[in-house]
Amino acid sequence: MVGKWPSSLVVFAWMAAWCCVALGAGSPDAPAAPAASDSASSQTLDDDEGLREYKPSVDPTVRAHRYCLAECLALADRNFPRLWAARARLAYAHAQLEEARWTPWFQWSATSMFGVAPALTGIASFPESSISSLNVSEASSNIAPFFGFGISGVVPIYTFGKIDTAIEAAQANVRVSEWEMEKSRMEMRLDVRRAYYGLALARDVRVVIADAMDRLAQAIRGVDEKISKGDPSVTDVDRLRLEAYRQEVAAQSLQAPKSEAQTMAALRFLTGVQTGFDVVDEPLKKPDRPLVSVAQYLEAARLFRADINMARSGVVARRALVDYNRARLFPDLGLGLSADYRSTPSAIQQNNAWANDPFNHFNYGFAFGVRWSLDLLPQAARVQEAESQLEEVRANERLALGGAMVEVEKAYADALEAKQREEAWDKTEHKAKEWIAIANDHIELGTWDERTLLEPLRVYGNARVQHLTALMDYNVAMSNLALVSGWDSAAPSGT
Repeated sequence: MVGKWPSSLVVFAWMAAWCCVALGAGSPDAPAAPAASDSASSQTLDDDEGLREYKPSVDPTVRAHRYCLAECLALADRNFPRLWAARARLAYAHAQLEEARWTPWFQWSATSMFGVAPALTGIASFPESSISSLNVSEASSNIAPFFGFGISGVVPIYTFGKIDTAIEAAQANVRVSEWEMEKSRMEMRLDVRRAYYGLALARDVRVVIADAMDRLAQAIRGVDEKISKGDPSVTDVDRLRLEAYRQEVAAQSLQAPKSEAQTMAALRFLTGVQTGFDVVDEPLKKPDRPLVSVAQYLEAARLFRADINMARSGVVARRALVDYNRARLFPDLGLGLSADYRSTPSAIQQNNAWANDPFNHFNYGFAFGVRWSLDLLPQAARVQEAESQLEEVRANERLALGGAMVEVEKAYADALEAKQREEAWDKTEHKAKEWIAIANDHIELGTWDERTLLEPLRVYGNARVQHLTALMDYNVAMSNLALVSGWDSAAPSGT
């Protein structure tokens, strides 16, 4: 979200203090008021038209709640659209599992019919007879309603493993969807952490820039005062140099509000909170999770990384599909059950056991049977297809495992470099402070000239911003290491 801050910004910002002292403007903590004769110069200083920061429009009546990192992560877990899509895919996989569980036991069908039977023109012994009253009552010779109901199905007894392997494949598919959702969740959490720490960096750098602008303003006022008193040690060229520094710092300072606005918009989108949203205004600090050995992250990746576990579940699913296709080479043994009832009140029921009465009957029965699809050669080809897909996912599993190890090694190297860089800039910042203190002591004693503050102030300004950048990089690197290892608790908590 937030890139590297240019070192030129630091140089220009902290040149203010040097110019202030070198030109005799006095202590930066006690700025001198500009002389009345220099109203034009003062007007130039007070003109902030080019320094206004971009601020998103917010309803002043809405009081923004300040969320910490843990709250931002919890909100993103509930509201991020990509996670909702992953949950929907997981629900779909669960529905497929239920379908695989119940389908073999519900191979049943039922039929029901009712209507008006046609007029009968004969019986079995006299098919050419035109006397319809032989089997149709006198009262209903023109209307012959009928009703029928039937049910039939098969209860599987032995399927050579078709049911078990289908359920096993569906269960593995559920695990694939679960790990896919976890992968989306881990990626989302890295985005939240990156935006959160980027916002903190933008605000911290804004404070540094504001301090530099104050020091420049104090230096210019001090120069104006000396020029008005006729001090020969300063000239208009010195003032123009300070003004040029001030404008360059103003131009560089525009990056801070831009980065703050971008990261704030990203956090609002990720968390799903569009109004009344803000984060706690805390300075950047070191991660509260230690950087342990690389072996622990490698082992965590083997156990917890989402894409590795997705590949493992995919192998289980494909192996079950191979077994399922092999089982389809064999028949299914089952128990068939059926019942059929038909009633036509206007038709006389035939009591002859050998006569088929389609109008009035009740039949039921059961039988053991075998159902065998004899497309053996096409089915053997399907087995080969399933075996090829199994070999593919096995290769993908090896690829995921090897790639994860490379990513963990790289992320660990990045985190280690960021940690060492942060420590180095921290030491540089403290050494620069000591240098400035020593220079101030010598200046007060009169043994050194004020211009000797140039180098320590430049070093301190550069070290301060670089230290802030290193702190953000360290936190983001630890978050990325938690992502590639699948060990989310190794990421900074922000507390």
